Amino acid sequence: MKHTLGLTAVMGTNPLQGINRRQLLGWLAAAPLLAQMPVVNAKEKQRLYASAAKNSQGGYALSFFNAQGQAQITHLLPSRAHHVLADSTRGWLFTIARRPGKFIDIYDYRNQQPVAALTPQTGYFLQGHALLSPDGRYLYTSEQFTNKKEPTNEQGRLVVRDLAQNFAVVGELLTGGVEPHEFLWMPDGKTLVVANGGIKTAGREKLNLDTMQSSLTYLDSSSGKLLATHQLADEFHQCSIRHLDVAANGQVIVALQYQGNPANPVPLVLAHQQGTKLQVLDIPELIRSQLQQYCGSACFDSSGQFAAVSAPRGNQVMFWDMQQRQFLSSVYVADGCGVAAAAIAGEFLVSNGQGKVYQLNAHSGERQLIHLEKGQRLHWDNHLTAI
Repeated sequence: MKHTLGLTAVMGTNPLQGINRRQLLGWLAAAPLLAQMPVVNAKEKQRLYASAAKNSQGGYALSFFNAQGQAQITHLLPSRAHHVLADSTRGWLFTIARRPGKFIDIYDYRNQQPVAALTPQTGYFLQGHALLSPDGRYLYTSEQFTNKKEPTNEQGRLVVRDLAQNFAVVGELLTGGVEPHEFLWMPDGKTLVVANGGIKTAGREKLNLDTMQSSLTYLDSSSGKLLATHQLADEFHQCSIRHLDVAANGQVIVALQYQGNPANPVPLVLAHQQGTKLQVLDIPELIRSQLQQYCGSACFDSSGQFAAVSAPRGNQVMFWDMQQRQFLSSVYVADGCGVAAAAIAGEFLVSNGQGKVYQLNAHSGERQLIHLEKGQRLHWDNHLTAI
């Protein structure tokens, strides 16, 4: 099944007991700062957030912290990374190299020690994202295979590794397109939805912008069968489908990056539900014109009703009510790209390239800075992961 889309936007005890004078004076001195901090509920206090980052020495690291900015731990990486995948059962973080990538770093964040460092097979290049199987046994990574003997055989792959067999590669699925990037499970735990960016590359050089064709595909994870392919109309073939998120009801939000003329009015955010056509989400022109044709992360909130899409080049984070598929607001965050759902419905954490983290509210458009504990000066990379 294949669908194309034209540009149609739809719109009892003493609390001071046991406290000495020095502690009390210290707390009073900190009161103005505490008053500026976001209110954090019990669920949020238990959450950790992780991201890849660049440090002040020019090196790269994995870092994680809680919603109050505490426990900013860093673990050095061999080079720049893109996405961090969390395994809260084992207490592991999988950090995936930036495309075309050559490392998967696995780190035990509870015991603060390395677990393993993996490399892709010969001829394969990591595309920045990874996913665990619902039972947690298998690691899936989006990869592009370059076969010099068959240069036309450039279809992307999801490579499957068995964690119970020392991360051995045990299979792969064709993604139905070129340059697979982010991919996620649908609510049934059997179907995978894949963002195929459509760009053929040599290193970071883009080779086929004149003929590229991006797609959103659905795969049966058991058989590898391609269930459906969705593409934009030919006039929008340079819109690269790159990032996505899936709500509990099966709704998908998609963030795009346009590779053509910067002045062209093109879709940048899509919504989709299996069995229907792609729908372009409305962005007010005053905001759309600032985005520089580039959207970063896409993320549903904890309720699945609201979605956020970051646009780091335009310094905006946009919000939609996904029940109505209606644009709500946009909040200024300089170079803000990483987005993760907070525990409270309608709230998100956003990280930026200047080393800051904010708590944003989709309802009010309120933005509050989270004060990170003093440590290394970090510049956060593209994605922020809630653990």
